[in-house]
Order: sequence, then structure tokens, then C-alpha cells
Amino acid sequence: MNGEVKRLPQGAADETPLACPPSPLNHRFVQSQRWQWCFVHPEIFVVPIEAISPDGLSAEFAAELKRRRGASPAWLELLDAALGSYWRRATDLHQRAPRQWLPPRAQHLCIVARGHSVRPYFQPIRHASWLLCEDDFDPDTSSVELATYLLFHMERMGWCGEVVAAFEENLSYWITRNVDELEDFRAGAKRSTRPDALAFRALADHLDWICRAHHPLFRPPTLALPGGWLQLGRSGVLVPRQYGRTYESLQQQWVASARKAVERHERVFARKSRAAGRALCDWVASQKPRVLVLGKEHEVLWDPETPNNIRRLQARILQLAPPVAESIARDLAVIDFHSQRFLAAVRAPLPERVDGVDASGLAFLCSDRPLIAYRLLEPGMQRLRLPAPPYERLMLGARTAHEWGHLASVAGWVAVAKERSEEWQSAYAELVEIGEQVVRDAPSGLVRALSDEIERLGANGSVGRGLAEIVLARMPDYQANLVARAFLSPLELETYVRNNVTCLAQVMRPTAVFQRLFRHAYEFQYLALAGIDDAWAYLCASTWFDREFIHSGVVKASLCEALFACVGRLCALQAIDSAKLLPAPQHGQVGIGEINLFAGSGGEEV
Repeated sequence: MNGEVKRLPQGAADETPLACPPSPLNHRFVQSQRWQWCFVHPEIFVVPIEAISPDGLSAEFAAELKRRRGASPAWLELLDAALGSYWRRATDLHQRAPRQWLPPRAQHLCIVARGHSVRPYFQPIRHASWLLCEDDFDPDTSSVELATYLLFHMERMGWCGEVVAAFEENLSYWITRNVDELEDFRAGAKRSTRPDALAFRALADHLDWICRAHHPLFRPPTLALPGGWLQLGRSGVLVPRQYGRTYESLQQQWVASARKAVERHERVFARKSRAAGRALCDWVASQKPRVLVLGKEHEVLWDPETPNNIRRLQARILQLAPPVAESIARDLAVIDFHSQRFLAAVRAPLPERVDGVDASGLAFLCSDRPLIAYRLLEPGMQRLRLPAPPYERLMLGARTAHEWGHLASVAGWVAVAKERSEEWQSAYAELVEIGEQVVRDAPSGLVRALSDEIERLGANGSVGRGLAEIVLARMPDYQANLVARAFLSPLELETYVRNNVTCLAQVMRPTAVFQRLFRHAYEFQYLALAGIDDAWAYLCASTWFDREFIHSGVVKASLCEALFACVGRLCALQAIDSAKLLPAPQHGQVGIGEINLFAGSGGEEV
């Protein structure tokens, strides 16, 4: 974060959402499947983006929580109050200090069910979710002020990626709170049962001096101290220097609390055995999943083309916790399932090589043969220490199908039919012209500020062509996703889409304004692939799209609608050649519950 939040253009919080036309591919879930994705895992449930507003939960989803989770009126009331309070305060804080505070938005609330434990400090939906606990919204174990602050804390964690840094950067929040609000937070922190409740109790114990601190925008200091003011990290909060050690102690308490939360979860899987490692190796040798198992980098531990050579895999996994061994087996089964389904649908010779493969992530396509690789020691993951967290295996299935889709795209099995090539050329020419008009009509001050970016975009002939090429460069990805949709279950497809439609301001340069606009127009089409209801509202609620581009004046609403519709037409022209690839008529999902290496290793996954 480098000490400040990327500044987003401000807009009126109560402006009416734009009626952007849906993609030509858009379709709705049948009513019986609605919200099914939110309740896939017994250990976690999700309040989705489209069920959240500044007033709290939608009535429809609140009724679903009552039906599926037995949510009490008091629980729902506290969640509504926290969401409303978060929305009002985030709006106020952003208006007063836009370089430090983000405007409000909706993210997936991934809520750990009471009595369960999941991996702390991870995002089930990458860049678009906040991890909370069911007890965070129970009046007996929380409070409105604690729940409200947790929403701010999780949002900040999603941006800076660190627990203690999020706490530090949020310190100015407390300067704006009144006595009653502070007391309510203290009471909630005292009752909290969160895995890291000690950190919030420590914060509550220090609020007396934190809330009296100064800040250049919220409470500017009026006196010059002999030793000067001490700024607390990147928060902008100013205190007398004698509070330096007190603050260091508070930081250390947060570090200790986070470490204990992680260690507590890891201890559940600390008991390892040779029997578990042998059982996994025996399963691999007998089932022969079609997947290349790697260790570090390109270290091959097991190859399905030499299935009896199991020694290297045995050497790497001498001991495993039983749930971890079963989790790996289920991962391999998912990859095998989707690989077999794809290869069974192939009706033409496969390419011998695929260039430009991203050899990282959950799984990836080998560049030199038609095979998916799975790395046990993938950086940033803990496959040999912990089971896959909620939604990761659904994403693994989606990633596998997507990688096979790339193979189909490289082979030329997904393309625009010859008889529709004129439609394609016309739509592309329109996209180039829209790009020209977007820059031509943009505010003059913005154009001057982005002159270097605009010059780079126009390096290949015109700025409109440079912007159009952003969409074209992503078209092989769309082709891969079109193939993947034909093989994935609705749950896997929905997981993939929700992971891939996120706030681009978080991952792209602040100056790449026009590039983000066109990238958003492309990624919006993913929502149609999964049939997300009211895709436009989903995009705006979760990414600030309308605030950043429409309300700020970067692009006119009518031109934005034309852009999205044009990109939608380009995507709709892509088609799978059924003479080369003929998927099964129905979606499939591996029966993961059939894999039971160890008795009592945990519940089955849908």
C-alpha cells in the first residue's frame, strides 16, 4: 500500500445505478440453484456481493439465512446494523481523507460457521472477500461497534495483505468515534470468541490514548511539542513521543495474537504419520490419476506415464497428517476427472506444444505434452501442511478446465466462424472508434495527467487501437473460459467467475485509467458466463466501477454502455468447433466423497 490508499474519484453515494445493457451471453440461474454456491461448505457460508446494500442484507437472502442456517432475528439485525454503519462511516472517512480511506463497497462476507475452524487470514474469494466469524454478529459474543470495525479491518487487510499493517493503517478511525461507540467496541471485544480476539481486546485497552491522538485531517495538532510529534507508522496518527513504547507493546500484542491464531489452526493438523503418506502413495499408484505431480519448480515426483515409479513421491511425503493426505488425493481426483472429460471430448489431434504457459497457481498445463501439473510445494500454498481451504478445490477444478481450454484455443478449436467474420471486423472497428472517443471526450485535466499513458497506447497507430488490443489480448482467455464452461459444474464455474471479477484498481497502476476501463469491459463478460444476476450492479457494488469511471466524468454513461455492449458482441461471436471438441451435454462434478483414505477424516464436499 506504500502508506496510502490508491485514490479513487469521488461520486455521490446516492446516485442511481446505470442501466448498463446485459451481455448477449447473459442468462439467469434457475430459482432452485439460486444461492446454492453460498452454502457449499459446512464450515463456512457466504453472504454474496449481490445480497449486500448500504441498508444491510436483501430480504431474500436474509430469508435464506433463516432457512439454511437458522439465523436469529438478533443475528440478522446486528449484521444489518454493522453493514449500515460501515457504509456511512466509510463514505464519511473517504470524503474527509480520500488518500487514506477507501469508499464503501460490497465484498463477499465469508463467515466461518460456529464450531468450525478454517485457515486464518486467507481470502476464499481472491481480492473480493472478507473472512469473518458467525459469532462476530451474535449479540452475546460481539457488538455493533466490534462488527463494524471488523468490516473495516478486513477491507484494509485485503489491500495491504498484512494483519498488523491493517490494524496500524486504520488507527485514525478511532479519532472519529464518540464515547458510546468506544464503550460498545470494548464490550464486544471483551465478549468476542474470534481466534484473534486477544488483539481486539488489546486494542480496546489502549483506546483511551489512541482516541485522543491527533491527525492532520481529523484532529490537527494545535501545539508544538518540545520533542515533536510521533507518527504511528503509516496511519498519519500523531501522539506525544512518550507513547512510542506503549504503541510498540500494542503492536507486539497484535503480532502475538495473529501468530497464536495461525498456530492454533495448524496444531489441528500437526499429528503426522507414515501411514498417511503411504496411503496417499498407494492411492496414487492404484488410481493412476492423469496429473503430473511436482515438488519444487520442475521436480517431477510422479508421472502418470510411469505410474509404478512411486519412490520420489514417497521420499517427499514420508509423513502427512491424514486430513492433508486426503485433501491432496481429492485435489488429484478433481484434476483427473476434468482431464479425462476433456480428453474424451477431443475429436482432433492435440497440439504438440503450448507456448506461454504460466507454470504457477493451483494447477497448470504442461507446455510439452497434454497433461496438467500439480505442484505440492507451490509458493504461497501449504499443501503438505494443511488441507485445501473452502472453495479452493472448486477453484482447482475451474483452473484445470480453464487450462484445457487454453489448449483448445491454441489448437484453433474456438474461433469466429468464417460466415461471421464481417460481424467481427465491424465490431472490432466499432471498439477502436469507442476507444478513440473515450479519450477524446475525457476531461482535459485527466488527459494532460495521463499524456504518457496515452502516448504509449497510441504507439501502434492510434489510441483507440491500443485500447481495443487490450480486449483482443484477453480473447484467448475468454475462449478458454468458453470451453471450461462446457465442462464445469455450476459451482465450479461460479467460483471461477467470482474470483476473476474484482477491483482492478488494486492490481493495476493508478495511471492506467483507460486500460482499466477496457479491462473491466472485458471481465464483465465473465459474469454472464456464470449467469450472475444483475451483473452490472455486481460490478459496481464490488469494484467502485461507476464511481471511478462514470460519476467522476472519465467516461459518459452512454459511451460506457456502448463499450460494454461492443465487447459483449465480440465475445458472443466466439464459438467452439464441435467437429474438433464435443463436450458432454451436462456439467459434471467429481464425486469427491468417494475418496476415503482414512476413517473420520472430515465431512464430504459437495
